[in-house]
Amino acid sequence: MKSPESNIEEKRQAAEAAAALVEDGMTVGLGSGSTAELFVRALGQRMVAGLRVQGVASSSRTARVAAEVGLPLIELDRRLDLAVDGADAIERGTLNAIKGLGGALTREKLVALAADRFVLIGDRSKLVERLCDRQAELPVPVEVLQFGWKITARRLEALGRPVLRMQANEPFITDNGNVILDLYAAPLDRPNDLATTLHALPGVIDHGLFLQMAQCAFIATERLTVAR
Repeated sequence: MKSPESNIEEKRQAAEAAAALVEDGMTVGLGSGSTAELFVRALGQRMVAGLRVQGVASSSRTARVAAEVGLPLIELDRRLDLAVDGADAIERGTLNAIKGLGGALTREKLVALAADRFVLIGDRSKLVERLCDRQAELPVPVEVLQFGWKITARRLEALGRPVLRMQANEPFITDNGNVILDLYAAPLDRPNDLATTLHALPGVIDHGLFLQMAQCAFIATERLTVAR
């Protein structure tokens, strides 16, 4: 088993490789989570050396990190040159991913879809041959309206076991004011069908399946690409 230090180093390697893609004058989508924050800090280091860049943050936490490194932020009101984000699982052949354990999945997806190029970053523990390899241990996060969330949860029971995400003994609330239902044992052998079903359920805002979106992934020092 790898040590936490080796995981952090692999995350840093991936973040710095993605930061090297950023060119002067770009507008960049900034993901959320520990690996995405390393990417933001890597951009900050490049800005010290003269890089001019502006970003769109996908969460309030990422916005705070951007402010720390002096990276100017704008609203999501235009196409982005590039978006970079971490993931909870990345499928090798397709770069399909599961995201959302940090709770920012809806904004992360909006930022990713606004980018001309979407890049995933992570350590080797995130790489899987098929998403369904992680089905037993990794939930599909689903952001749902607070209003009537228990009814939405009962609808989700047809697809797996929904669990309300908690934080400090209270329901976790997203930056959008919604709750997260972590859907365990969802049928990940056909992720496109699952995504279609989730989108059709009343009360569901979005889900953590990022399918056919990323063109490139950096897993530590390994670079994976897929044509889109």
